[in-house]
Amino acid sequence: MRAIGLMVGAMASFAMADMLIKIAARAVTSAEVILIMGLMGTFLFAVLTRCAGHAIVTPMYFHRAVLARNGFEVVLNVGIISALAVAPLSLVSSISQATPLVVTLAAALILGERVGPRRWIAVIIGLGGVLLILRPGGSEMSVGAIFALISVIGAAGRDVATRLIPRGIPTLQLATWGFSVLIPTGTLMVLLSPGAGKLPDPFSLLILLGATFWAALAYYAITASVRLADVSLVSPFRYTRLIFALFLGILLLGERPDAPTLIGAAIVIGSGLFVLLRERALARSKSR
Repeated sequence: MRAIGLMVGAMASFAMADMLIKIAARAVTSAEVILIMGLMGTFLFAVLTRCAGHAIVTPMYFHRAVLARNGFEVVLNVGIISALAVAPLSLVSSISQATPLVVTLAAALILGERVGPRRWIAVIIGLGGVLLILRPGGSEMSVGAIFALISVIGAAGRDVATRLIPRGIPTLQLATWGFSVLIPTGTLMVLLSPGAGKLPDPFSLLILLGATFWAALAYYAITASVRLADVSLVSPFRYTRLIFALFLGILLLGERPDAPTLIGAAIVIGSGLFVLLRERALARSKSR
């Protein structure tokens, strides 16, 4: 129960971070958000890494899986922050729920993990739910939805790459390195973005500091959750992130998600839960 509570708390924290990023993006460009959060996150996790007795930089930084993870971290953050800047929080969070499905797909195609026909069908149905949310070719499809889909690809790639990283690398080091790659990325985007490069106002900096805090808190809660209980037990509760996002979007941002978005999100979540429960059932049968 404590592990489940931590996972739910992590999802609530992520939703809070997303909401604050969206608020800050009204006055600060996406490039500046990426750069500032990269600086704040790197500093925070570097301090925690040193306090834990680990080196901030080691030769393992150049491990192929670590470099791949950091690359997908850039794709994830550029996608999600750009999406939040121009699209409703509820829409971005709805599309983000497809990440476990894309992870299953990538694990089968890249890592060679065996995926049975039932899970393949669930993945296809779930991706159909994503198409319902996106509505390609229709007037409702937005640039923000495309960026949200890019963030899903980044998140899935990061999760798959993480599975290939040697277990001896501390989690805090990975977090520090993941945030550090946002600094050159944000700097380059600022230099290339018209109108960017101005020092944000104190209120926006405070909002971004809060977003970094909630994101870091969520990261710790997830780490503690998966160490207390089986991943298959706590993973289904990742979908509570959408509930919190809908609540914050409707209550504080005045959003009103339409019926296709809600139906598509329900399809995605239902398919994802089936995949997770099926994986758990298969794992149990193998252990007997």
